Amino acid sequence: MKRKVIQIADSTQLVSIPRPWGRKYNIKKGDELEVTIKGNKLEVSTSGPTELAIENLDISQLGSMILRCLMAFYKRGVDELHITYDNEKLIEIIHKAIGKEAAGYEIIDQGKGRCTIKYVTGELGDFDSILSRTFLILINMANETYDAIEKKNYDRLNNVAFLEEANNRFTTACRRLINKKGYDVNNSVGALYYIIEELENLADYYKYLCLYMLEHGNEKTKISKDTLELLRKTNTALRLFYECFYKFDRDKIVQIGELRKEVITEGLELMTKKQGEEIIMLHHVLTIMQKTFCLVGPYLVIKL
Repeated sequence: MKRKVIQIADSTQLVSIPRPWGRKYNIKKGDELEVTIKGNKLEVSTSGPTELAIENLDISQLGSMILRCLMAFYKRGVDELHITYDNEKLIEIIHKAIGKEAAGYEIIDQGKGRCTIKYVTGELGDFDSILSRTFLILINMANETYDAIEKKNYDRLNNVAFLEEANNRFTTACRRLINKKGYDVNNSVGALYYIIEELENLADYYKYLCLYMLEHGNEKTKISKDTLELLRKTNTALRLFYECFYKFDRDKIVQIGELRKEVITEGLELMTKKQGEEIIMLHHVLTIMQKTFCLVGPYLVIKL
């Protein structure tokens, strides 16, 4: 989008802002905008309220994808969602869906075959604090999983798996904030969005490991020290990434790569020797390790 420069006297130059952008962010005469110089670019931003985003959704034929569709609108930053449906039982699914992950969404109006959801409360916090809590919950899941399996306290794994729901709420809120308000991250917001998606996926994979061992683990279950060591190394890689995310450290990035190589190589070899529950556990550990390693690429896009 191009704009012509208007010259006022000898020292002042003006450029008009696009009207759709001004309407979206409710820009009025006399409002102050933040102008940031970035090389040959000027970045214009506002801290003012945005235009209310309203959408419609018919969930009648969405089946098991109702939750994902609702979360898509939430992440996009929609403030008011008018929902229609052909089965009154679907309202129960809506209640459960927004209560589980969509912090701030509430049903404000409901009638036969329809309801209205609106974003009515403030955020869980600012973006940085939510993202930090997301990391800490994930690291807690990792440590608790290892400790419970090592000590054969498999009943503890059910509570660890529940932490995945908190992770979902935080990662969902982060993505909503990015889409709604944007985020200054070295012109690489897409890379940051990807990292947040993967943090949610990692919590899923820890949950899958927990639920499997909860169902199949008992005092007779044999998990070798070698397999536990691979889980420990995988958890270490996750912790290193968290530390690097907030303070770049080249040596730690290299260490993550080395840990990944060790875990994958040793894990694949162990899978040819083990049997039963241990093979399934190894599969989950290798998946978690690879997912953790995949965080490095988009992180380097942001930091380098």
